[in-house]
Amino acid sequence: MTRPAYERLKLRLEAVSKRVRGTRGLLGFDGTVDVICHPVESRHGPGQNYEAFRSMASFGERVVAADGKSAIVELVERQRKIGGNGPIMAGALASVGMAVDYVGTLGDEQPDPAYEEFATRVAVRCLAPPAITHALEFPNGKLMLAELSSYQAMDSSTLRDRIGATGMKEMLESAQLVGLLNWSCLPGFESMLEWMRFEVLPMVEANPERVVFFDLADPSMRSPDDLKSVLEVISGFSKHGRVVLGMNLNEAQHVAGALGLESPGDDPVSLRTALAGIRASLGIDLALGHATSFAAFAGNASGEMIEGPYTTAPMITTGAGDHFNAGFCLGLVGGLEATDALTLGVVIAGYYVRHARAPRFDELPDFLQSIDP
Repeated sequence: MTRPAYERLKLRLEAVSKRVRGTRGLLGFDGTVDVICHPVESRHGPGQNYEAFRSMASFGERVVAADGKSAIVELVERQRKIGGNGPIMAGALASVGMAVDYVGTLGDEQPDPAYEEFATRVAVRCLAPPAITHALEFPNGKLMLAELSSYQAMDSSTLRDRIGATGMKEMLESAQLVGLLNWSCLPGFESMLEWMRFEVLPMVEANPERVVFFDLADPSMRSPDDLKSVLEVISGFSKHGRVVLGMNLNEAQHVAGALGLESPGDDPVSLRTALAGIRASLGIDLALGHATSFAAFAGNASGEMIEGPYTTAPMITTGAGDHFNAGFCLGLVGGLEATDALTLGVVIAGYYVRHARAPRFDELPDFLQSIDP
């Protein structure tokens, strides 16, 4: 039951908050400007007098019906914000008091205007301009239309030339959490991992409690052979900390398939079973997964699943998974067992989709009390 999990988390929040404020995180390497849009199914007048598509399926039917002809779909911009797995997760971590270093495509040497406020809360290293993503939001999901040419600039040579092994070593050594995100969109991601693993990390003082978190993003953009290759590289990071691989349901299905495991269905039990197989196959500490209304993890000797504080009327869904990941990692860094960290993950994501921003720690007790389990 989720209510006892919420009550247990409430008792631990103050201690987690104090511990997190004494820690530092290092994240990279992506960065976009997200344009959040409603795709219009029908318009009845000017301004907000329209009906958005009710589902991705109904939007898809419109596209299929236009096959061999042509069609136009109006997009209503709802919000323009920072985006990318890394920046959204970094912003959530900073909102609860963690000091964060961010390396990625936030601007050409100086932050893009969209990232100026972000740069007041996070120590940024800007290596290339941000990508641009139009996020088409539906009540049951989102479709990301991304222009990613700036990501071509991100590879090991960029890190070596612009950050240097010594600079990266200093950031890694001070980090209790390392988040390496968005392999799917970054062609040079694997080369950056290899550079860190073989050239930088051997110089870094060992810290078995350091959390090394990976989020591949949507593997359907890449070949199965590419996916197998990066999973092998991720497995090799286990000697440098507590490796966590975070996935949404779609990503977990692709990873399971690449490893020759049974693909999880849209239910918590099969997801947890798949996560256990993924964790064992890769030899990592934790495999973490989430869907729209539930989440699960598998560890060496334990696993858990929990229903999240789902809402049928979210203010925003883009970035919910990144806030879930931030909450889970905060829990681990803050001294929680993985079961309670899982609860913190779904609670922070639940707050975010209702308020379109990450919570402060002092806002969580009232939120925990207010949500129905």
